[in-house]
Amino acid sequence: MGNTQQPQPAGTGASGAEAAAALAAIQRQQGQVIESVLVPGWYWWAMAAGMVAIGAARDSGDLIVEAITIPLAALVMAVLTGAMIPAVRRRVQVHSATQPGARGAAATFGLILLLDGVILGTAASLAAARVPYPATIGCAAGAAVIVIAGPLVNRYLGRLMLSQARQQMNDAPQAGGTA
Repeated sequence: MGNTQQPQPAGTGASGAEAAAALAAIQRQQGQVIESVLVPGWYWWAMAAGMVAIGAARDSGDLIVEAITIPLAALVMAVLTGAMIPAVRRRVQVHSATQPGARGAAATFGLILLLDGVILGTAASLAAARVPYPATIGCAAGAAVIVIAGPLVNRYLGRLMLSQARQQMNDAPQAGGTA
């Protein structure tokens, strides 16, 4: 009786190194999925080009240039933004528990406020000072902001999602209800 062993639960025969390798593989895959749903770097440059085109069209003073350029640039920007929705772009969705939530929304909203503030503040100040091409310069300033801050917000969202995925994975064994 003293020599009888208790049956081991399934999956406990793996060594520590095998378990660590499996965990690392899972984390790599999580990182790849999260990376695939983030906005690619070229998107920020495309948005910047569209903003500058709108500003330049406005400053041209030519109604035909404005009538063609502004709606066309806005349409391209809207289509590209719609295409960046992960479910549309890759048919990939991240588990709802790993979505950025309020902090991600706050970061995105902050980027939009910063961008609008830079564009409008710069353009209005330059127009008041009677500097030529205020809309173009204001939009160029906004373009610089989005090219720099867009990828930073993107990286923040990626880290946030990865952190939440790892937290969910760490909480999973506890949720299993082992006695």
